[in-house]
Amino acid sequence: MSGSGKRRSIIQVFTIWFFALALVPTLLAVYATAKYLTLQTVAWANRYLTQMALYESQIISLSLKHTLGEDGFFFSFQGEGIAASKGGLVKRIDPAQLGPLFPVEPEPAQIFAPRFLFGFGYQPKLRLREMPVIYLEDSNGAVLYLAGKKEKPSSGDRLLLKAFGLKENLEVGAPVPGTNLRVRVWASVGGLVEEPLRQLCVPLGGTLILVILLSTLLYPLAAAQIVYPLKNLAERLSRFDPAKKEDIFAGSKFQTSELTGIASSFNNMALRVRDTLSELEQKVKELEEKNELLHQARRRLEWLASYDPLTGVLNRRSFMERCLYLIKEAGGEFPHVAVLMMDVDNFKTINDCYGHPVGDMVLKKVGELLRHQVRKDDLVGRYGGDEFVLFFLVNQPGEFNVLARRIFTSLSSVLASVPEPELNVSVSMGGAIAGRVLIDDDRDLERLIGFADQLLLEGKRRGKKAVLIRCAENLSFITEGKTNHCGSSRNNM
Repeated sequence: MSGSGKRRSIIQVFTIWFFALALVPTLLAVYATAKYLTLQTVAWANRYLTQMALYESQIISLSLKHTLGEDGFFFSFQGEGIAASKGGLVKRIDPAQLGPLFPVEPEPAQIFAPRFLFGFGYQPKLRLREMPVIYLEDSNGAVLYLAGKKEKPSSGDRLLLKAFGLKENLEVGAPVPGTNLRVRVWASVGGLVEEPLRQLCVPLGGTLILVILLSTLLYPLAAAQIVYPLKNLAERLSRFDPAKKEDIFAGSKFQTSELTGIASSFNNMALRVRDTLSELEQKVKELEEKNELLHQARRRLEWLASYDPLTGVLNRRSFMERCLYLIKEAGGEFPHVAVLMMDVDNFKTINDCYGHPVGDMVLKKVGELLRHQVRKDDLVGRYGGDEFVLFFLVNQPGEFNVLARRIFTSLSSVLASVPEPELNVSVSMGGAIAGRVLIDDDRDLERLIGFADQLLLEGKRRGKKAVLIRCAENLSFITEGKTNHCGSSRNNM
């Protein structure tokens, strides 16, 4: 690109920047002033229409009382007329009898207008373009037109109101005293703000033209002090390469000391960036390694918070939370909930005779076997000590009986072949099943698990190495032993 082309490019950019810097604040001020006047006009109009509604409601109330002679009538609209009923007596009233309907002149204190707009002492006049529409509404929501002209907002009005964030219509209401009627006054916001904004165009337009003229006069002076020095600085920057360790700004003279300082600062900054780049890359690498270690530690803590570290199954708290979640999410697919309590027979004897490491090995083996025996959506948890608990969602009690038998048989078969022949490890199980609708919260789930634990103890009293399953019809009576022996089952090894 030639030097003249670069010069034109810089001048064009500067021209746009200069006039934007001059005109944008002015345009924003114009918009803010117009919006301020518009909002104040709408606020004035709201008070004005409210006063009109109150005034018309008083007139209508007096007219109805004068026409009927007494109060206590119930009013409704029938076609274009009003029907007043009381104790079987019905009177028809022509809306023309309601008295004069006309706008109320606003009080001076209600009218708002900025008195010194841009310092010119300009005060726009506020007035309505058309008379507001007046309706009468009964308690059933029926509407009767009384007076006024309803305007259809033009596309220009819609665009203007959208720019200021206003609604198209303004509507207020007031009850008619002593009746079930209500006066509603409607006006177009576009018709309210059109006249003040039209009058505002003269001072705002003059201000905008003045700013444009001042910007045009100041442009040559600013160009001489900014545009051409910036062109020189841009040419030097285009040849600058920090990797060559060159200071191409040394000895350079600019028309302004500010540009000289900018050039020197840029050069020093680029050299420092080059020297610190490798150090920054090393720190980023170290942070990434530390971040990975932190993620691993967090995943480990999350696992420890939910699982038993010895057996690898869920701990008691996490087991209860996930059971309740599955019950709520099951919908109508699984109507029954079942739990299976299990513990190792004579586990205390194993710990006493062979030591706690052997007992831990047995628990670990049991947890591993249970994880492989259950289905995908079933849960296994360690309830405490040598007790394990399993959770199932099933369609019918017979399905739970089959599951419990299979798990018991498989577990007993594997534990019987433990390498240490003197251990003779066996397990006992107690299973409880109930309708899913009976489980509302964790207390109901605890009752069902407690019932399964009672069945586990009952099986142990009968000789151990057994699985005992029963159904519960009402969880609130479990502690009293009132259960239904639906599908009860007992297996012995």
